[in-house]
Amino acid sequence: MECVLADVLRDQRNLSNKGDGGWKRSALNVVAAVLSTSFNVNVTSDNVKNHIKLWRSWYGIVSEILGQSGFDWDGTKHMITVENENAWNEYCCTVIIL
Repeated sequence: MECVLADVLRDQRNLSNKGDGGWKRSALNVVAAVLSTSFNVNVTSDNVKNHIKLWRSWYGIVSEILGQSGFDWDGTKHMITVENENAWNEYCCTVIIL
């Protein structure tokens, strides 16, 4: 479902249905309709909008981790890697303290 969502959003962006202020309601409606039909579930434009917000929060978390020393992105496995246990422990201690 995530891949279909991303593909349809990309198509809608290419049709200029995304501006600086965010996604046009028509784009969200198209995405909801495609997901509902493709997966035989009831998806609303609000569901799509909320999922995009979730993606943004995940992106923020990943970006913050990758900005720390000792972390990298494995493009083959599509995951964050850590060089050593010390980098991980230091990151976890920092997050817990904040």
